[in-house]
Amino acid sequence: MEASQIPDRSASLPNRNERRLNVQASRGELKRKLSNSSLEKDSKRYIELRIDDIELEREELALDRDEMGWEIEHKMMEDRECRAARRTINRRIVSLGDDLWQLKRKLRAIDEKDGKVALLTPDSEGAFTSALLHLYKDPNTSRKRSSAMQKEMRRSTIEAYDATRPTVDDSPDKDWLRCQVTGEFFPPDSVKAAHIVPASLGTELATYIFGEEKGTRLFSVDNCLILHSQIEKAFDNGNFVILPVDPAVTPIRRWKVAIVNDSSRNQGLVMKSADILGDLDGKELAFRTQQRPAARFLYYHFVISLLHCRQYNQPGWETTWTKLKTSQPWPTPGPYLRQSMLMTLAKAVGNVSEADIEKLVENHTFDGQGRLAEDEEQEIARRIEEGHEELVRTHERGDLGWSGDGDEEEDEA
Repeated sequence: MEASQIPDRSASLPNRNERRLNVQASRGELKRKLSNSSLEKDSKRYIELRIDDIELEREELALDRDEMGWEIEHKMMEDRECRAARRTINRRIVSLGDDLWQLKRKLRAIDEKDGKVALLTPDSEGAFTSALLHLYKDPNTSRKRSSAMQKEMRRSTIEAYDATRPTVDDSPDKDWLRCQVTGEFFPPDSVKAAHIVPASLGTELATYIFGEEKGTRLFSVDNCLILHSQIEKAFDNGNFVILPVDPAVTPIRRWKVAIVNDSSRNQGLVMKSADILGDLDGKELAFRTQQRPAARFLYYHFVISLLHCRQYNQPGWETTWTKLKTSQPWPTPGPYLRQSMLMTLAKAVGNVSEADIEKLVENHTFDGQGRLAEDEEQEIARRIEEGHEELVRTHERGDLGWSGDGDEEEDEA
């Protein structure tokens, strides 16, 4: 997918209304065909009609989402109401995407049986065949998590960053751990080993997104930060990102906090160094060892946070994007993400123009051999969206992440 294919920032209201009428008419015709009693539900024709119907419903929901942006721009809708409604729509789009992918897998199975397409095997052509097989044959495998791997990641990250409190053995707070953003020590049950890139993506998909052999680092120190649960929540929600202190210096050794969601600045914190999240804006992270998180993973979080900030029309997103287009907050040590995946993610947000993302693409992406088909990349984008939405829902339920001891129970659930 080329950058020029990204849709314009907004469509006019008359055009949206015309598109909506066309979509509704097409869906009406599809409903009529699907209701035909002579049509077998497991037949290829039925599956093809259902795929068309789902794609049209997703287009209709995307039109609803765009219209909300128009309404808030013209002061016809409150910010909070708009964000809540958009989140509901996005979750429905994600859910429909899962249905769509399952139907496409069924369709491929029919074509494989009929000999119309080649069976996928370990010898199939393509550098990322394992990821492609993973998607087709077992779409839920990447969501499985190992509590043992999580515990080991927490242990090794605490050790690598020297996050334990240097106190005498009989001190009552000798087990307290250091939050890498605030620099303060807290009881271990309130400090989380936070993934930068959600582990739910799975090794295969992460390898496709970040490049060969990078997916195996999802459960490593490279993809982990030791954070207080309140800080982890704000990080997972994309309220702040971590940027290089000096974008002209490579390799990157110094990192700082940057708030990207202005509405989160007054989020209360129970800490000595900060009363609200906004107090941390611009704060440099102080590391006690030579260990640093992987730049490509922090860059991924940066991109996803910006896209979500715009998607939900978070206060201040315009300023954030303006800064992005007039300056480059990242150095250029090498490509971080697959360009086609970044474009697919931007398109999934809706109405993101080429000008808005050119700085995200410039110098920080690659597109080598082994690229998947467009619908497969759309499925990866859907899973990325689903993974981040699940993080938000987890925090909304009050479950603030993995502390290390509760992972077995979480896996069983």
